[in-house]
Amino acid sequence: MALRWFFWRPIWLGCLLLTLIACDEPGSRSPRVDTGGVEPLSLETRDQLLSFVSELEAEGERSANGAERSASFARAAHLLEQSYLRDGKTVDAVRAEDLWKRASAAAPGSCETALRGLRLSAFLSGSSEQISLGLEGSRPTLTEPECRARLDRSRAFLRGGSEPRAQGPTDSAEQKGEAPRGVVAAQPDALEVDATAEITGVETLSAQDSARVVVKVTRPTRFELGVLDEDSAGGPRLYVDVHGALYQGQRVFEETGLVSRVRLGHRAGGTRLVLDLRRAAYHRVFYLPHPFRLIIDLSVTAPERLTIPREIRRVVLDPGHGGHDPGAVGPSGLREKDVTLDIAHRAAPLLAREVGVSTLLTRDVDVYVPLDERAARANAFNADLFISIHMNSSPDGAARGVMTFVLDSSRHESEAQVAARENASTAAAAAELANSLSGIESSSLRAASQLFAELLQRAAGASLRQLYPDVEDHGVQRAGFYVLAGATMPAVLFEGSFISNPVESRRLSSEAYRQRLADALVNAVRAYKEGRH
Repeated sequence: MALRWFFWRPIWLGCLLLTLIACDEPGSRSPRVDTGGVEPLSLETRDQLLSFVSELEAEGERSANGAERSASFARAAHLLEQSYLRDGKTVDAVRAEDLWKRASAAAPGSCETALRGLRLSAFLSGSSEQISLGLEGSRPTLTEPECRARLDRSRAFLRGGSEPRAQGPTDSAEQKGEAPRGVVAAQPDALEVDATAEITGVETLSAQDSARVVVKVTRPTRFELGVLDEDSAGGPRLYVDVHGALYQGQRVFEETGLVSRVRLGHRAGGTRLVLDLRRAAYHRVFYLPHPFRLIIDLSVTAPERLTIPREIRRVVLDPGHGGHDPGAVGPSGLREKDVTLDIAHRAAPLLAREVGVSTLLTRDVDVYVPLDERAARANAFNADLFISIHMNSSPDGAARGVMTFVLDSSRHESEAQVAARENASTAAAAAELANSLSGIESSSLRAASQLFAELLQRAAGASLRQLYPDVEDHGVQRAGFYVLAGATMPAVLFEGSFISNPVESRRLSSEAYRQRLADALVNAVRAYKEGRH
């Protein structure tokens, strides 16, 4: 019976999703998305489908017009959704879900793209009861009455035809007047009490269900956080008082996604930063020590749920360095940034084809991405694993081998020095970061990161030693890496080899060696997904 259910479940869910799409408008028989006359069945091979979807995605990214961007993303999402219903490949559904969200963000007023994305996200949760709860929880994000009415028709269908309720879910945090809460890391220790700090910039990366706000300050300073529930004055808000810090510049920033607006204003003794949210969210606040940055992470999903890997569907590969930052440079001029990007390009299609996961690269070309943005992109992607790819370097040209790092306090000076190089900071700053996060990081998340790091080390040894038996295994190590801070999924930093070593640098110049490193990443993800230890 279990085997028969496993076989029929995708078919049942597919029929249910098609019914949900059709039932929101009386007499509607097909989705109202312009696909340009192209359907999955008209494409002879899967490779053609994926190629066409990639063309549509690139077309959307190039367009400066919001409506055109949304249309391109929606066409690509629709094709992948239909392909999933036809072939049952989860990777298509995951990618379609992400594209629907991007289509909705590009044209916030589009009810169609918002509903299609919400339905698919809820649908992927499994049973009809879970789908109904998922749709119900998304209702507050829809502002148009007609949009809500269409969503309610889908919910009514799942409840067996009962009339939809006039108001939102009674079990939500907003309805109870209890906004989700969060955690705040330890404050900086060494502070110049009489010195005045200056806020030099605020950067926001906001997706539909998560966001990261980075506040740049000229020196360490203390901060105080507060949360306001939705009330007559407005929606849920989160504020941070930055003590002893002045700000001169633009006061209001309009945003898209979970954060609708960022406001800054003077208050006695410092500056208040207010985040206006579209829905209540959990928060995690910490700081990066050198240079000092205050990090505010937000998510509509409870932290304890984020640390339970139910299924590995999305993986983020983070090719280290890029753009003006070459990373370490080998004796022959080989640049770390070029090697890491090539390995990521080799691993990504293998992860999709062989492991069946959707993969996001934090950078796809030779551009610089700030360290504090990389984990934020993984959080916005709802990734299940985050792998930052690097090559090691040492003043001792004889140093060689492979090691994998997790975010934690260093046990040895050599570990702290590696983190200092990758952070472009100091060993003391790396230690301070690890110590400040120790009180807010989930023990289960740490354990999951440690497990994946061990699997990656074993996979790297097995892959490389087939052709290079002298490869040294330095095991799993710990240090305070900025790039891993705030990741809501198991996260590791992989040091593939020492680019400063003449022998390993020559090997890194070869396609065969890079492919072996890419294979190691793929095999480690496969092992983690299969539940190996």
